[in-house]
Amino acid sequence: MSAGMYLLAALLVGIGSGLGAVARWGLRELITAVAAARSAGGSERLRPRSTFGANLIACFLIGIVVARFGSATGTGEFVYLLLAVGFCGGLSTLSTAAFDIVELVRHTTFSLALAYLMLSAGGGMAALWLGLVIAS
Repeated sequence: MSAGMYLLAALLVGIGSGLGAVARWGLRELITAVAAARSAGGSERLRPRSTFGANLIACFLIGIVVARFGSATGTGEFVYLLLAVGFCGGLSTLSTAAFDIVELVRHTTFSLALAYLMLSAGGGMAALWLGLVIAS
């Protein structure tokens, strides 16, 4: 790959990452607004829900992208970089999920934190598989 192609690849990953991060933020804002309209619950309680949702959506989407463009070259490789590496990478967030688990341990129970961890890992793998099956 030439220097120009590496620059284009890096640009696509950066654009995709930015869009994915904005989508994650938007999802959190949407969930917070809907919950605020329904009750007076604190937004900190909602952080695990929005992180969990963003991670499941990202896993599902990456399954579709990998099924369609995973081993592609040329233009397909750039689509893969934009969507899988960039957008899905920006949308999903392991660091926030890890923080959520620590907060659940500190403010609720260990069993709830463990359930969140197991559901996040298992749900993510199930969403990835579902995306692969649907796209194939």
